[in-house]
Amino acid sequence: MGTIMKKKSPQTTLSDRATLITGFPGFLAGRLLDSLIRVQRHGDFTFLIQSKMRGLAQKRLDEITRMHPEFKGEFHLIEGDISAPNLGLSESEYQSLQEKIGVVWHLAAIYDLAVPEELAYRVNVGGTVKVVDFCAGLKNGRLNYVSTCYVAGKRQGAILEDELDEGQAHNNHYESTKFWAEMEVQRRMSEVPSVIFRPSIVVGDSRNGKTDKYDGPYYLLKMIKKLPSWAPFPQIGRGDTFVNIVPVDFVSNAMAHIGLKDGTENKVYHLADPHPMRAKDIIALGLKCMDRPKTRGFLPPKLLDAALSVEGLEKRLGIPREVLEYFTHDARYDTTNASKALADSEVRCPHLSAYMQALVDYFEQFPDKEFLDGRAV
Repeated sequence: MGTIMKKKSPQTTLSDRATLITGFPGFLAGRLLDSLIRVQRHGDFTFLIQSKMRGLAQKRLDEITRMHPEFKGEFHLIEGDISAPNLGLSESEYQSLQEKIGVVWHLAAIYDLAVPEELAYRVNVGGTVKVVDFCAGLKNGRLNYVSTCYVAGKRQGAILEDELDEGQAHNNHYESTKFWAEMEVQRRMSEVPSVIFRPSIVVGDSRNGKTDKYDGPYYLLKMIKKLPSWAPFPQIGRGDTFVNIVPVDFVSNAMAHIGLKDGTENKVYHLADPHPMRAKDIIALGLKCMDRPKTRGFLPPKLLDAALSVEGLEKRLGIPREVLEYFTHDARYDTTNASKALADSEVRCPHLSAYMQALVDYFEQFPDKEFLDGRAV
């Protein structure tokens, strides 16, 4: 059961304007492009990329052009650096780009739960500030910024979309720097009209399970796969915390619809499952989809955390310590703004139970695909 874009005329004005995307050819940026070309009236897409990513980016664009020949000549790669002055461009390139661009999608960031603070701040906060500076020079431009639900840090209970700074602590430098980056975007909304997206944990496509790399819940599948087929998997903690997981096709389609829609600016949208499953039910579902025995026994999270701190054991168990927090932290993300903005479309978040088998099938078909241990997205 996948998410479907409603077949109707796309929104006016914004969908006609030239587009700049950062973070390409990363997983989410690539899928966003797939969604955008289905709703925009014409191309004229510019991608700000790292020089080392040119080959991969060009390959990805060539693939899209073969599938959509009407976009031939509409894709442009420029090499730069979001953390550098003028985004790493010459003064003339920078000004020329500002004159051309109408909509900016800022997805580039360091996504690594163990990232050093200095690097995370330079890219996630400093880079975002420089992108906002660029957008300030656009004529009637819009910034579509990708944040994360986890700017909420260690807050528990209901998390509202219009909440950000509630004095919360954070679990890692990824969360804290994304928090400060979003603070900068919100602070300058009167100057730069912005749409802020906060996805929860993003997994593969709900229709076929396809993903670029494994992260988050996939570590659970990895742990299960390491056990003998007859061995029961223990319940981690009480298992009653909600774990919010969303498929990438829902996220990209929702972003494309909301980000090009009039009247959605200067708001925050939780791209989260409005009906998330509890950790124990996710584990049970994963075991069922992998044809494994039901859970047996109880493993306290503190004991598992202590075990993962032992040198070498973390690698043997197949799960980073940082990931464990997201399966034991009880937070529920309100989706009121997102639901309202998507009401006139057919974009809906499918329930995890409807596509977990697709995720498992893809994982078992491609078990050697790289696990995410820190990369630029």
